[in-house]
Amino acid sequence: MGPRERIARVKHGLGRLRPAVAVGQMAHRRALGPARRRYRELGLRKPWFGSVSHAEVAGRGAGQARLDRAGGIDELEADERFAALDPKLQAGLREWPRRGYVAAEGFFAPGAVAALNAEIDRLVSGGEIHQHHLSPRFMNVHRRSPAARALAEDPRVLEMIELILGRRAGLFQTICFIQGSQQEAHSDAFHMMTEPPGFLVGVWMALEDIDEGCGPVFYLPGSHRLPYVMTEDLGLGHPSRLVIADKGAAYVNRMRAVVGDHDAQPLTFTAKAGDVLFWHHNLTHGGSAVTRPGATRRSLVGHYFGDRVLCYHEVTERAARMPAGFD
Repeated sequence: MGPRERIARVKHGLGRLRPAVAVGQMAHRRALGPARRRYRELGLRKPWFGSVSHAEVAGRGAGQARLDRAGGIDELEADERFAALDPKLQAGLREWPRRGYVAAEGFFAPGAVAALNAEIDRLVSGGEIHQHHLSPRFMNVHRRSPAARALAEDPRVLEMIELILGRRAGLFQTICFIQGSQQEAHSDAFHMMTEPPGFLVGVWMALEDIDEGCGPVFYLPGSHRLPYVMTEDLGLGHPSRLVIADKGAAYVNRMRAVVGDHDAQPLTFTAKAGDVLFWHHNLTHGGSAVTRPGATRRSLVGHYFGDRVLCYHEVTERAARMPAGFD
């Protein structure tokens, strides 16, 4: 383990101490401006730099994302942007309330995908980006890669998300994978939650052709309608005033039970380069096992928050540090 990894692991350990969370958040006053405003609107009487969790904020916010509410499809079809979409995307959006995802074939042109792959290879070989210390992924590559930013902030991507949410949205983070994640079943809501809930969309972009041996993404259609799994559902006991609980194992076990109890069978996204999968932040998904040695699963993932909602990380109990442009 190199110095970078050792430092990262120390930071990860300190991140479970509530005083350390507060100190770390204090250094990001501007990025936490949206959280401060939401605290006031929600009547949350606590320091903007302190820890925050679902148990404290649930039910304080009002409103639902467009396609989560009754009448959302009628509102969607009245949006002039919807009428201009490809009929396959229109059909996918109409199914969103039932399925919780839209698969968009050939969304990005081969040239754009090739440009991003070449740029990622250059950044990796030049030591300009580094894998996350806990898992094989590159975080926020769009900050270094204009090609990644071009895909992640493509106006058509943002338009799709805004049609789903019924409000303006923006990119929060990107994750680049070279190999399959083989990640256990989870929902993004445990990692990136909103109050009111439902105002985050995940977008998975295939950067190469992906077959079953690559460890494709799997997902459970309709699982976005299941109750959200939050800290209070994990049986961890009364929270400590000093230490944020280590929730990983308990969460994995709870989500295994969710998958076992769900009626629908998991589907895998065996995509072609340029295909895109949009999903609801409570859709249960993960990474299948890589069954072909040496197989890659090059992909770019973006997570997008809706504007004017409280955005926070339930797993680490801190408000999200928002990029410029969020209110």
